[in-house]
Amino acid sequence: MAQQVIILGAGGHGRVCAEVAVRCGFAIVGFCDPARSLDQVVNDIPVIATDDEALLRAWPDGTQLFVAVGENARRVACGEFARRQGIALAILVDPSAIVSETAAIGAGSVVMANVVINANANIGAHCILNTACTIDHDGDLADGVQIGPGVRAAGDVTVGKQAMVGVGASLIPGVHVGHNSTIGAGAVVTTDVPDGVTVVGIPARPITR
Repeated sequence: MAQQVIILGAGGHGRVCAEVAVRCGFAIVGFCDPARSLDQVVNDIPVIATDDEALLRAWPDGTQLFVAVGENARRVACGEFARRQGIALAILVDPSAIVSETAAIGAGSVVMANVVINANANIGAHCILNTACTIDHDGDLADGVQIGPGVRAAGDVTVGKQAMVGVGASLIPGVHVGHNSTIGAGAVVTTDVPDGVTVVGIPARPITR
């Protein structure tokens, strides 16, 4: 019997995660989304709840949760609340992804289509690895990190908690991206990025006001 999962969030990211979940062999019970109504069906999946906190407090036995929320802080908060309730968090890895046997992926993370994760990489909890990004050997992503489509992270790159790496960015070997920092789309990161900073350009530099 297929494992059952409820997906929190029925927006664009949630719909993509639902398709990954199906390809992983999960049976989707439904979406929970406060922006939807209970009579809605989204991509053939019913909206079964609109109050996420109430659902998490009365969770159905034998069902896993996947938090498909794009905003990093909220995704982590929802996932950690669920964990404290004893709810199992699904890990979604698209069958097209290439993941080293020596890599680790934390609870509540999603690895989208055509992603590559190489040897000894560590992916934290509640991470999003979007379409066709690559995390090379010994990469270390902390909890709540979001990696955009087509990102290229070279070997030994570390990314701090809840950081965002934009579409098509490149990170050279060994650089560190700080907690809650943002790497702009297409940026090339050649030096370490401090906590809470947004960098853009080639080479990437902090935005100045």
